[in-house]
Amino acid sequence: MKKKKINFSKNSVKTKLIALMLLIAIIPLTVAVSISYVTSTNSAKEVAKQNLDWQAKYIESEIDKMFTKSQTALSSFASSPQTIAFLKGEITDPSVIKDQMIDINESFGDDNTIVMSNIEGMMVLRSDNGEYKSIAERDYFKNAATGKPYISTIFVSSVTNTRNICIAVPVFDTDDKTVIGVVHKTFNPDDIHVLLAEEAEEAFLVDQEATLVAHSDYEILATDEPQVFASSPYMTSNEETGFYISNAKGYPVYVSYVKNPASGYTVCAGKAESEIISEARKGARIIILVGIAMIIAVLVLAFFIAESFTKPMFEVNKLLSALANGEFIEINKYKNRNDEFGQMISDSNAVVAKLKSIVENIKESSNTVNTSSEELSEMANQIASTTENVAEAVQEIATGASEQAKEVQDSVENAGLITEAIEGVQNSTNDLSNLATRMKQASESSSESLTNFHNTSEVMANMIIEISKKISATQNAVSDINERVEGISGIAAQTNLLSLNATIEAARAGDAGKGFAVVAEEIRKLADDSESLAKEIHEVMETLLTESQSAVKAANEIIEDNKAQQAALESTISSVNGMICDIEKTVERVEKISNETDTCVASNKNVSHSMSSLSAISEENAAATETTGASVEELSATVTTLAESATSLKTIAEKLNEEIEFFK
Repeated sequence: MKKKKINFSKNSVKTKLIALMLLIAIIPLTVAVSISYVTSTNSAKEVAKQNLDWQAKYIESEIDKMFTKSQTALSSFASSPQTIAFLKGEITDPSVIKDQMIDINESFGDDNTIVMSNIEGMMVLRSDNGEYKSIAERDYFKNAATGKPYISTIFVSSVTNTRNICIAVPVFDTDDKTVIGVVHKTFNPDDIHVLLAEEAEEAFLVDQEATLVAHSDYEILATDEPQVFASSPYMTSNEETGFYISNAKGYPVYVSYVKNPASGYTVCAGKAESEIISEARKGARIIILVGIAMIIAVLVLAFFIAESFTKPMFEVNKLLSALANGEFIEINKYKNRNDEFGQMISDSNAVVAKLKSIVENIKESSNTVNTSSEELSEMANQIASTTENVAEAVQEIATGASEQAKEVQDSVENAGLITEAIEGVQNSTNDLSNLATRMKQASESSSESLTNFHNTSEVMANMIIEISKKISATQNAVSDINERVEGISGIAAQTNLLSLNATIEAARAGDAGKGFAVVAEEIRKLADDSESLAKEIHEVMETLLTESQSAVKAANEIIEDNKAQQAALESTISSVNGMICDIEKTVERVEKISNETDTCVASNKNVSHSMSSLSAISEENAAATETTGASVEELSATVTTLAESATSLKTIAEKLNEEIEFFK
């Protein structure tokens, strides 16, 4: 079997329907992908900002704990009565005080030096038995001597050649007002490097003068050139926390910073922008792949929908094209469909069958009328010939009385022939009248059937419009659901933010807030799941909305096609009504012929009566001849009229035959 060629002409309804459905799928998908990418990118950036802010605050809290722990231990040591008594010279044995220094170092698990100095800045006791020096010019001593604890900037020790931070606290006399000395302890910044490396991908700490103290990516050696970031936003801003984008590495890096109020140090946590938006780009690629798969699915679905819509329409179009060429064909496909297309095909077949029956009846009646009109014309000619013979007979009566009896006998015989001929014409006329009446009834039945089909098409159009309205109502309902889903997404996002804030507060609370941090994390996961589910519902609603719009568009196209079909039916009904008018005229003319035939019969009876009177009363020959002449003239006029009517009837019959020949 030869494979049927699929028609994809650019003007084809199928092509337009498929293209329209693809556009309906592609345009919203493109917009959705763009919006999703922008939204996810912005969301990723915002989440990154929040995470970096939380990370910086968390690291700052951990560093603050380290500083506070050392400062608290030193303050406790400085407020010890033994320490105060030793500085005042009331205790001369330093062993007890030194043992306390060693205990403090052991509690920290390090061997950093603890030094006690008097108010003049001269060292009076060291935990490492090192050389006593004057620190009167050191900043940490000067600041602590004012009565406040102080954490120094990063510096390189000239003795140990290592990078150190110095934590210094004042030693007050028993009145808690007079500073009598200073206790300070060195702090190794490598411990901060370990903390940064464990807690962040990229983080660093700078001191009060913007000098880099520690970095998560590498250890800083004493021999390294100091890095100073004096122009960075966290140094030029008075804000305790903040955010900025750094391009110092040649690419954008998001940085959040938090200043430690106790030390004046600044903790910075950063992340490259490319890493932040990589997940968003990955999600966009997945959406694009899903979108391409959806477009392919829509293409396949559109092809099958277009096939199911256009195939019945093509069959009806073939039927109408054949009908326009005068051919009657029947659609054998899609009869079992229960939708509007199946009803349309059934109605089309019914109309064609009815028209075929009507045309066949009209052809048969037309042939009968044509034959009868020819017979009527022959009879009229025969009557005319007979009338001429009668006229000749009357003339012979007038010219010779000797032949009167013979002529009268001939006239009687001719009158009998005329009577028979006229009666034959009368019978044919009655048959012709009956045929014309049946033809009129058949045409009226055809007109009624076409009108019923036209009404059925209007009902179908109204049903399609109602379906379109219901689909539009469905679209509105889907739009309302989308609005509710967006509200759910907003609530989920707000819940996520609240859980993040709760996590930050839990971090600030330390060990006491760990349980609350776990709960906050679970809340955040539930919020993420809610937002994900809301997005999935939104995507499903968008798909349903797209399919509803496609169905409304297809219904509108069916309505337009149905309107074109109704216009064609109205034209056919108009043609049939015109044919009915012609048939009515034919009936009127046949009735006229019948009446004139009755006149001929009456006139012939008068002729017969006159001829009988002529035979009986020969003395009235002249008067009878005049009467006969008058009767013959009247008969001649009647026969002439009958001949003209027969000719007219034949012309009408031939014209009707020519018009009916259009139908095969």
